[in-house]
Amino acid sequence: MRLLLEVLVAVLVLAAIALVVGKRHARRFQRKRHIRVDRFKLKRRHADIELEVFGSREVVEAIRGYAKEHHASIEEATRQARTYLREIVPKFNLLAYYRVGAPLARAIMHFLYRPVVEHKTLRDFNATAPKNAVVVYLINHRSNADYVLVAHMLFKFVSLSYAVGEWARVWPLNHLFKWFGGYFIRRRYREPLYHAVLSTFVSTITKNGVTQGVFIEGGLTRDGAFQKPKLGMLDYIVAGKRDPGFSAPLFLIPTAINYDRVLEDRNLTEELVGKEDRRTKSDKLQTTIDFLFRNLLRSILKRFKRYGYAVVTFGTPIAVDEFVGEHPAILAPVYDDRKAALTELAERVMLEISNALPVTPVTLLARVFADAAEPLTDAEIVDAIDRYRETWRNRVWLLREKTGEAIWRAARPVVELRHLIEPAERWRSDLFEGSGVPVIEEAWRWNPRETLLRDYYANSLMTFDEVKQRGWPERKRDKHA
Repeated sequence: MRLLLEVLVAVLVLAAIALVVGKRHARRFQRKRHIRVDRFKLKRRHADIELEVFGSREVVEAIRGYAKEHHASIEEATRQARTYLREIVPKFNLLAYYRVGAPLARAIMHFLYRPVVEHKTLRDFNATAPKNAVVVYLINHRSNADYVLVAHMLFKFVSLSYAVGEWARVWPLNHLFKWFGGYFIRRRYREPLYHAVLSTFVSTITKNGVTQGVFIEGGLTRDGAFQKPKLGMLDYIVAGKRDPGFSAPLFLIPTAINYDRVLEDRNLTEELVGKEDRRTKSDKLQTTIDFLFRNLLRSILKRFKRYGYAVVTFGTPIAVDEFVGEHPAILAPVYDDRKAALTELAERVMLEISNALPVTPVTLLARVFADAAEPLTDAEIVDAIDRYRETWRNRVWLLREKTGEAIWRAARPVVELRHLIEPAERWRSDLFEGSGVPVIEEAWRWNPRETLLRDYYANSLMTFDEVKQRGWPERKRDKHA
């Protein structure tokens, strides 16, 4: 028994030493790379955040309202508010972020994709922005891989706190995201007490300079096009400017993401037409693990091909203080009075994201086939791509593929691997040549069974103004749901 106790003590001592050494190593790594880590993130005591949140008049009033509505005592209502806060607040771990999260994110992204980031806009902003500037990245949402992609691309500059949806509240993802600085939100939960706690928490971390990443569309796009921006999280962020003590400049960085292949594209497009995904969170996690394992095995056997590009670009930063000066109604205490200004700010962000959205080879190829009424030859595909390059001169293009031929060469293996395009024979328009022998040309057509995916990727290149003019389609519901 004594020997067992001594071994246990030795293990605990070694674990404590490893933790201290690991933290020092992470701090040295942070200082060496000049990575910005917000001090508020490193507060060890949950009570520090709790004190600021529960000192808010909004939360105090919400607790009273909850107690009255549910015929509960103030103590019971306060316990419920604390439960909400514990669910939301991250447990940022510097060692986990830089020694586990960053290498893991890098490995996953380089395994699945050819990741590319346009750093110039970000470097220019960092060179001119005030040192005390508070920064929030507002991102379009295409895949659950977005969390990994943006974290990987930005970790050399800053540690990012994400607003993470309920999909990740499953073991072990819930602990991993919290260690990496993520905070969980219930997007369709209408409880006033919950929203009072969430809004105060978001405003609090914003005022304390925590750099955040928020998916402004609120969820994944089902049809590939931009979604209508959600105002809730943006409202909570801007609300920090109601505090006279929050004098640091606040900037919104529009961040655009695009992929040659979205991992969940089939599920998303099926949901659009009414086929609901009824799997549990655990089932979805198991599917993801199986997917990675299968592809790892294929990679070992040298049969795996990456899924093309995953690209991150940045739009022109938006100074919130200037916007507030031009639209003071955005800080009005009543939501209906500030909604119009919030909507204008959200749409300005979406326009910047739209302007910065990168054109990837597969999305452009899908656009070409969506416009085509018949199969296309290689030469016709190249010509169509070149016409788009000429028409869309002001859009963001990848530097590696500078010609229509290079773009077609980059897209073809990705779509062929998934059987999205298939060979087709086509009669020449003049039917006869020379001695009157019919001429059949080799061509390509988009697989007729995959038109949902064709439209999904083609729609990703619609501008926000085009989508706004078209309107946002409602998702059909499964009749058996």
